Amino acid sequence: MVDYLKKFDTERLGVVTHARRHPDKPALITDDKVITYKKLDRDTNSLANTLLKIGIVPGDRISILFHNSPEILKSWSAAGKIGVTPIAINYRFKADELSYIINDSESRLLIYGSEFEDTVSAAKPKLMNRSMKYVRPGGKPPDAFDLDELIRNAPDTPPEVETGLHGVASSLIYTSGTTGRPKGVVRSSKNRLNTLLGYAYNFESTYDDVHIVAGPLYHAAPYAWAAFSLILGNTVVLMPRFDAEEFLRLVQKYRVTTTWIVPTMVNRIINLPAGIRGQYDTSSLRAITVGGESFPFPLKKKAVEFFGPGKIFEFFGGTETSCITSLRPEDQLRKPGSCGMAVAGNQIKLLDENRNEVAPGEIGIMYIKSPFLLDGYYKNPEATAANYHNGYFTVGDMARVDEDGYYYIVDRAVDMIISGGVNIYPAEIEEVLYNHPAIYDVGIIGVPDPDWGERIVAYVVAKPGAEISEEDVKEYVGEKLASYKKPKEVYFVEELPYTPSGKLLKRVLREQYGRVDC
Repeated sequence: MVDYLKKFDTERLGVVTHARRHPDKPALITDDKVITYKKLDRDTNSLANTLLKIGIVPGDRISILFHNSPEILKSWSAAGKIGVTPIAINYRFKADELSYIINDSESRLLIYGSEFEDTVSAAKPKLMNRSMKYVRPGGKPPDAFDLDELIRNAPDTPPEVETGLHGVASSLIYTSGTTGRPKGVVRSSKNRLNTLLGYAYNFESTYDDVHIVAGPLYHAAPYAWAAFSLILGNTVVLMPRFDAEEFLRLVQKYRVTTTWIVPTMVNRIINLPAGIRGQYDTSSLRAITVGGESFPFPLKKKAVEFFGPGKIFEFFGGTETSCITSLRPEDQLRKPGSCGMAVAGNQIKLLDENRNEVAPGEIGIMYIKSPFLLDGYYKNPEATAANYHNGYFTVGDMARVDEDGYYYIVDRAVDMIISGGVNIYPAEIEEVLYNHPAIYDVGIIGVPDPDWGERIVAYVVAKPGAEISEEDVKEYVGEKLASYKKPKEVYFVEELPYTPSGKLLKRVLREQYGRVDC
């Protein structure tokens, strides 16, 4: 196992350290307001002492529901100071989804933004913990404590508590639920720290970076980048919500050096009018990490052209695995379609359906042995065990590897289409259609077919003002790929369903099938 802690100067790590050494350095910037490391440390001390005062103890779990805001990061830091596990919840969740996460995680407290009051109120009758505590800005007892008042009245000195952090899950992050109910992914404090520093090391972060958070903080990757940036003493610029032009404005204003974004965000930036894009100076950016979903090669070429060569890293991984592979800047255009090589410390095997290793160039299910792996699914040892084989873990991604050791994600096993006994990979068809000049976005799914087992269905978002027909789509695919890969049906829609972290929700497309008009 690679111990990434040994690759850093431990005397320069942690919010407490930076508050002492650089008290006036900006830690967080949001809505153009600055929170220094001294202020961040004192606020999190106050919140930690507050949590103890209202009955939260080491080993408990607390849920957090905010849009991207300092409150999320303060809550995480405060929880860590007293050995409590924080769970950041998707702010788009409805009451049923919210209550599921709170119940499944066995949270004892919910800290939330006042804008979610209606959702929280609707969720309360569904909660199993009848002694649940609630904290929000402007809260009024007995329904909720006032977050701001609690912090004002609590001491800002370090909490006096034995946390016993070693072996206690310091993070519990729920999967995006693209294929079913979200599962809680557990990481101990030791695992979490090693994973965060592994990200920092492999993506060449420094102690002096300015990082912009563009994705939702309940998602594993934006959370990881924000967390290790604060551990290293960076300045973190926090976007409440992603907006392409606002992203460029903030990069220019704060001379941002690093970011993690998804291909959907790249697409929105690239599709801004040239006159708007040209107003902003993004030359300070030196490391743009793209992940979360397949990065179409045509879009990648445009991104390299806009941001400049030598800046884009590609990241492949997941909530359970963290970083599996990375594609370095010099390989972005040299290895089309590749997600890179295994990062330091990772071992990867590609296995067939009989769990035999496949040869280079052949497709297999990706299994990984890694220092970044989850400790397990929360309260679900059966699911954890089912994903392991001889010490290697999988989430069902299908891939191939070339002779040089570069990996290519073909698709997820659950998304593969079997038509007439032939395996068809939607990602391959999507990659082709991304090249069509009239297509903005596309999603490919398989639906049941009485003759072929499954047939291919395409959901297409046309570019504004573009004219394209169902036959155009079919002919374009037929010109590039074997005829059996042509969609049998094409639906034109205004937008495709994505998670806020950039993953296309193909199960939603399957559920919607037959309910949209061509």
